[in-house]
Amino acid sequence: MYYFATLLFLLLSANGTFVPFFNIDWFIIDLIYIWIGIEYDLFNKRDIRLFVQFAVIYISYCVFRSTFLNNLPLNYFISDFIYLFKYILPSFLFCALLKDKALHYLSRVIIDLAIISIPFFLIQVVAGDILFNIGKSLSIPPDVTGYDYTNFIVFVYIKLHHYQNAGFAWEPGAYGFFLNIGLMLHFMYNGFKIDKRAMWLILAIVTTVSTTSYIALILVLLFYFRAKGMPLSKLLTFAVPILFIMVFQLPFLADKIIETYKYDLFNLKNIQFLSKYYIQTGETFALNRFASAIYLYQLFGDKLIFGMSNIFNETEPILKNISLSNGIFEFAGKFGFIGLSFLLYRAYMYFRTFTFNFEQAFYGVLLILILGFGESIFVLPLTTAFFFLYQYTQPEETEEDEEADIDEAELNYVA
Repeated sequence: MYYFATLLFLLLSANGTFVPFFNIDWFIIDLIYIWIGIEYDLFNKRDIRLFVQFAVIYISYCVFRSTFLNNLPLNYFISDFIYLFKYILPSFLFCALLKDKALHYLSRVIIDLAIISIPFFLIQVVAGDILFNIGKSLSIPPDVTGYDYTNFIVFVYIKLHHYQNAGFAWEPGAYGFFLNIGLMLHFMYNGFKIDKRAMWLILAIVTTVSTTSYIALILVLLFYFRAKGMPLSKLLTFAVPILFIMVFQLPFLADKIIETYKYDLFNLKNIQFLSKYYIQTGETFALNRFASAIYLYQLFGDKLIFGMSNIFNETEPILKNISLSNGIFEFAGKFGFIGLSFLLYRAYMYFRTFTFNFEQAFYGVLLILILGFGESIFVLPLTTAFFFLYQYTQPEETEEDEEADIDEAELNYVA
């Protein structure tokens, strides 16, 4: 049951298959979670209080900025209200179902999916056309016309990324987000040991051939060695030369970052021309990581502190045919750096529960920021789950326990 609930949750987060493609799927998954919770008596009053408190703060925040800061039409606030129940509610229900078991099952299912992806990836490399044709013959939605994309529910193959493993996510970099988060959670769960399952995750990360994923992996390994007690000075003595060689010798690290930055600057200088061209052709064009951040700041400036709206891209006509790829600034456009800071704070509190000090917990926050800079991960249910995971880090307190605590308090008061 817990395994199935976690698998559904990850497929919903990954945007790789039909699960998040239709609005009805989100509603069905909510109903499945609610049914499981009621059938197995997994929900209690504390769960209801937690979501109600979060909803009150969230709605008040949206009302405040809509009324006093942004002066946007009512439909923008309505969209924010819908976001709470479509995107955040599934995250809460997942956390309320698994409670303190979330750490174990998230890492477990991510590792299992990573292991499954390896043979698929090997077939993709040596017989990509055959794999693609098999996938297309299955006609599993979303069947994107005109795009070399197919999926097997637990694995996605994109011809554009023939030598990269996209796993169960929409593209290799996004897959690296799940793998690195899974690796960090696995270390926290197994007492910081590099076992066979950790090695499977590391292998899967290597097969993504993603710059962001590799940088994130370096951070996770730094987190591991620091948790094992290795002095930072000694670690840097060994790590810096190796990192220096990797950064400047591997073509998808330093060279790619520099090329991406230069390409971003070119796009920013010519964005009006590019926008008109793509509007005429009925297509969208992508701004990379740096350009997305710079352009959103140029458009909204200080308004990114509180954010605009869940549908902030509709406030500026030019954004309607631009695809953004910086998750940090995209989330800031939706809910501001205030909302982002609150999410990261809750994530820090969760990581702090399973680590020894501030430094190690901070690596978890830094990991989310690194991955979020390169991918739109902050809007995924797996990330918004950090709003609630900390509340369930301890074994569940039953209602009987709560009543016993109240009775004991009353007896102490009488005495």
